[in-house]
Amino acid sequence: MIFQPHVSCRPICLVVAILCVFISSSITAANDELQKRMAPFMGRWSGESKAFGGFEGTIDEGDLSWNIRFRWLPGKQAVEHTWKATYLSSQKNFSSGTEILFRDADSGELKVISFGVDGDDVAWSNHGTVKWVKRGTEVSLHEKTENGTASEYVVRRVKQGRNRMALSIPSRKVDGKELAPVKAFVLQRQPSGIARNRKMAEAFFEDLLTNPEELKSILHPDFRFTYMGKIDNTIVPVGVPYDTDTFFSEWLPQIPKLVPQGIKLNTTQVIASDNGVAIVQKGDAQGKYGRYDNDYVWVFNFKDGKILSVEEYNSDYLVATRLYGQKLKTPEE
Repeated sequence: MIFQPHVSCRPICLVVAILCVFISSSITAANDELQKRMAPFMGRWSGESKAFGGFEGTIDEGDLSWNIRFRWLPGKQAVEHTWKATYLSSQKNFSSGTEILFRDADSGELKVISFGVDGDDVAWSNHGTVKWVKRGTEVSLHEKTENGTASEYVVRRVKQGRNRMALSIPSRKVDGKELAPVKAFVLQRQPSGIARNRKMAEAFFEDLLTNPEELKSILHPDFRFTYMGKIDNTIVPVGVPYDTDTFFSEWLPQIPKLVPQGIKLNTTQVIASDNGVAIVQKGDAQGKYGRYDNDYVWVFNFKDGKILSVEEYNSDYLVATRLYGQKLKTPEE
């Protein structure tokens, strides 16, 4: 029988533990830096620039409208950057795409992968590395289109204040040919979709009864209003959509006939998102046939920065009895 000497694992375990703590701390510090550096860029940005050619599919003609968004991916360990640039005159695509910025677990470097379309139909993909610069980032990219055109270029994004960002391409090479840099142009921070939508929904009620003409400027050309009630024998049909013209000419004029002394709508809750808003209200009014303190929920949907549709929900019972004087009937068996 061979006896092995006893060797304590405590020193080895201690070293491993220290290394694990060191590595974990380094990763945490790197992720904290990513979050700190990219936080000022989060949100939506827009602006205009001169068009620039050189990349396959793009044309150096006219002006461009830019819309850009930065947002955290779950866990805040990576950033999604999307953009869409269109020609102002034609509204056709100049460049649109998606970029993911992340810390590579293998190398520890900040990297990006991107894909998109330039012009009408030139698809491309790229990859690159990220370098922190004063108040921003500098991304070095290697790109290839589906047709084989190879590009190398640098994109620089620098904050010029809380609500201003400068975007430039200081160097670029397409198929080995050096091209002129793209000078910096300014993008402005846009209000979040949530804040913008909430503001428009609240403005709807501020002007609804007192200054309805003001409403028209925030209504989408395809606007529809629908009262979601299911009662019979009303002045105007319910449960059907009204467009902008019929909403103002047919629906609104009926309100004073039903609540001659006016109505107060007190907001108790607002639930807002990038796509829609729900507003909960308590009514305060004397109806034509009795006290009318109804509860309301209004659902707003938005498109192109304007109100696309409004749906009104409330108690059919109070509408029928206090506004129209209808009597409840027992369903026939």
